[in-house]
Amino acid sequence: MQENKLKHFISGNATLVAVIVIMVVASIAFENFFSVSNITNLFKQASMIGIMAIGVTFVILTGGIDLSVGSIFGFSSVIVGLVAAQCEIPFVMLVAAIGACAGLGALTGFCVTKLKIQPFIVTLAMMSGVKGLGLLITQGGKSLSVSVASFKVIATGTVGPIPIPAIIMVAAFIVAAVVAKYTVFGRDCYAIGGNEEAAVMKGIPVNKVKFFTYLLSGACAGLAGAIVAARTYSGNILLGDGYEMDVIAAVVLGGTLLSGGRGKVLNSMWGAMIITIIGNIINLNQISYLWEGCITGGVLLVILVLQSRMTSKQHMITQN
Repeated sequence: MQENKLKHFISGNATLVAVIVIMVVASIAFENFFSVSNITNLFKQASMIGIMAIGVTFVILTGGIDLSVGSIFGFSSVIVGLVAAQCEIPFVMLVAAIGACAGLGALTGFCVTKLKIQPFIVTLAMMSGVKGLGLLITQGGKSLSVSVASFKVIATGTVGPIPIPAIIMVAAFIVAAVVAKYTVFGRDCYAIGGNEEAAVMKGIPVNKVKFFTYLLSGACAGLAGAIVAARTYSGNILLGDGYEMDVIAAVVLGGTLLSGGRGKVLNSMWGAMIITIIGNIINLNQISYLWEGCITGGVLLVILVLQSRMTSKQHMITQN
């Protein structure tokens, strides 16, 4: 009985178990891994990937994809820099960044739902367009100063030993998990990803739900971008380069199917931790950072293959 419970827990929380195993192995292999400074930096970095992963998880649950989160993340930091030069009120800086990026997400949602353009094409275009806009605003990618001391607290402050970015991430994931499990919006996301035609027949407002998932994805990228601006004291569109890969990898590692309809929002947080720990181990092992993308891509490919095989087996069982 106990063995069955253990197997059930492991199968339902495979990503969390993987995080624990990786951290134990890393602590044995690297004596500095569990140092206060390293763990603090680990959670700070994971928080940015994790917050973006929340919005992307909802998008993928509906069967969509968002390749633009990295560019929107960098653009958010640019907005923070622009607003900081005119107004040094942290709340205004934060709201401006989240609002602008939510607007970009809404534009993506409009193109997907009203213009009926494939999400991959729309978000690929948005990724390029937003980055181009950021480069134009910053005259080729120059950094904008973010020197407002009170604003930096959201990235560098702590509550006891816990970094504030980690607190923001955990709080956001708890809210997102509740929304996914207990609200009509969350259930609709699963229904649309599982079978969009059936969702339409049930009267679910498919376009409306999809629109808000992209808006949410943009808002989450905006919040994460504001945190990185506070952490680096700067706004730079190039800060977002490559983050879309890490975010999507975190969501997939968390068990959310790219085909939509299945996954747990909270598991995306553990996926973000795995991606961050991989990068951290590369740094501790003094391996060139150029390998990080290769390793992340390799891990993502393996997970996708495993997911594909599991889905195929479940489909065969259902047919039989």
